[in-house]
Amino acid sequence: MLHDAAKHLFKYMVMMFGIAFFIFLISTVYIKMQDPPEIEDLVAIKFYTDDGSEFFELNNNQKKNWIRLEDISPHMLEAIIAIEDKHFYEHNGFDFKRIVKALMENARSMSKKYGASTITQQYAKNLYLTPEKSYIRKAKEAYYTVLLEDNYSKDEILEGYLNTIYFGHGIYGVEDASLFYFGKSASELSISESAILASIPKSPTYYSPIANFDNNQDRKRIVLIMMLEDGFIDKQEYNKSLAKSDTIIGKSPHSSEDLAPYYQDVVVNELQKLDIKEDHFYKGLKVYTTLDQKLHKIARNTVDKVYPDHSSIQSAVYAIDPKTGYVKTLIGGRDYLTSQYNRAVSSTRHPGSTIKPLLYYSALEYGFTPTTTFRSEDTTFYLNTGEQYHPTNYAELYANKDITMALALAVSDNIYAVKTHLFLGQDVLPQTASRLGITTEMEPLPSLALGATGVHLSELTTAYAHFANYGRKVEPVYITKVTDLDGKVLYEHQPDPSQVLNPDLSFMMNHMMTSMFDPNMNDYIGVTGMQIYDDLTHKYAGKSGSTDDDNWMIGYNPELVVGVWTGYDDNTDLQNEENQFSKYVWQEVMEDYFIGEEIGWFTPTDNVVGVPVNPNTGELATPRTRYSKIMYYLENTVPYS
Repeated sequence: MLHDAAKHLFKYMVMMFGIAFFIFLISTVYIKMQDPPEIEDLVAIKFYTDDGSEFFELNNNQKKNWIRLEDISPHMLEAIIAIEDKHFYEHNGFDFKRIVKALMENARSMSKKYGASTITQQYAKNLYLTPEKSYIRKAKEAYYTVLLEDNYSKDEILEGYLNTIYFGHGIYGVEDASLFYFGKSASELSISESAILASIPKSPTYYSPIANFDNNQDRKRIVLIMMLEDGFIDKQEYNKSLAKSDTIIGKSPHSSEDLAPYYQDVVVNELQKLDIKEDHFYKGLKVYTTLDQKLHKIARNTVDKVYPDHSSIQSAVYAIDPKTGYVKTLIGGRDYLTSQYNRAVSSTRHPGSTIKPLLYYSALEYGFTPTTTFRSEDTTFYLNTGEQYHPTNYAELYANKDITMALALAVSDNIYAVKTHLFLGQDVLPQTASRLGITTEMEPLPSLALGATGVHLSELTTAYAHFANYGRKVEPVYITKVTDLDGKVLYEHQPDPSQVLNPDLSFMMNHMMTSMFDPNMNDYIGVTGMQIYDDLTHKYAGKSGSTDDDNWMIGYNPELVVGVWTGYDDNTDLQNEENQFSKYVWQEVMEDYFIGEEIGWFTPTDNVVGVPVNPNTGELATPRTRYSKIMYYLENTVPYS
């Protein structure tokens, strides 16, 4: 019986092998009948700013500065073959021995860390495929690998590969990489320099000689060993190159100021998310983005001006049009060449008091008004869990009296915020944040009212944009339209007109958030915008926030919302004036962008009523009131006595 089962299994395996061989044979014949894939005629993807100016291009998703194979240093050719594909000139696109070895090593280590892609496979992926990971994409990679090997010489494939691989720091292609790292053409690379460059493509960030010098040196040694083993260099050249200390310049051959590199990374990523057929990506596209070059240059120059050169402190800026959701610019860090990490969209940092407008909007929904009062005093909160929570105000200053929501927002009173949060219920603020596009999970804790849960600068800035858009939905838009070379529209952004927040309450928030710039509301603590008040020539709404290691400022008018974050990547505490940097950057960006312009203000909605009151106490204004201010209320909440 076992013998019969074995016979059946053998017959089954023979049949399956036969089917697989037949499919392989038919597929091979089919592929060989296809026309040669285009290489020389690949057309760049061009990206345009919001005024229609071209600001960068990708050649098949890579920046192009093509160099012919005969002009590349032979040391570079040898280094890349030694480390990436030592049998390149021997196989027909697939190194089956290497594939088997990789499978065995992965099975032994229970991982997928060992790869077996040849140079031809990698080149096929660079030319024709998007970065998605799927079996379909892998099959397409195999298809194009066979086509390349059948229709182009090994030298043509190697030349194309070296001109399209990524070398980190936004640099594609060996010529740009050589210029960036060493300030010389790829034709002049030494053995040591070639080994350094050949070390990078496996993991461009991890093996960057700028960001991770030791990692690069370790892999450089491996490249040199393999060059030695393959007979490309002798022992003397190995020792000399291993000991050589090359100067890394790290200067881009392109103008990083005009390229808006952090924005560029995001917009390329957004393009890949769109439902555009894969073949369009290498036949040429025109991508129309929302980048405002004027605003970007102002933001870039301001960041360079405000932060000291000697400091490792970091910054991020995010600017969005509240009416359209168009992201006008973003800056993800102080220097893209040394760190491509995008702090504007990727960092999760504690927002401090900049979370409070979301809390106070929630309170308005629950019936609060701008002059609803709580007592500001040193307070210990006794929680249902049996725990105690003891927040403090800045410098432990308290009003020791009832204060209004408007005053609490203007001076950033923490006691008022926590009382509001606990009064509403600790699950209300997370729900409001989620409605406004905050994706980080917020635990219902008392400290949430003071920004104890990290958020992305991009998301919190967009949340504020909902107020400026009268509560209508705001989603960040980076690409407005994509066409092919003939002008056929492949994608066009369609706005979502849905109402997320109450328009009346949104207007009330816009008005209330001007208070941080109102010196007449200085009380037991000064309003938080006093440091920049004298430099403002336009009307703004906004909120600042600080923790030990994070400093934020988000402010806006009807035309633009700008968020700024300051902090250290290693969470070092901010010192002295560092806690004001975000305000300084925000103020200069807004003022420089709108210089000489008259900007209108938010028009009251039909269902709100303006009433003159003392904004600090909530009492109706009388002739003897020291300072009165129009505060807005829903019609059924207007104070009459």
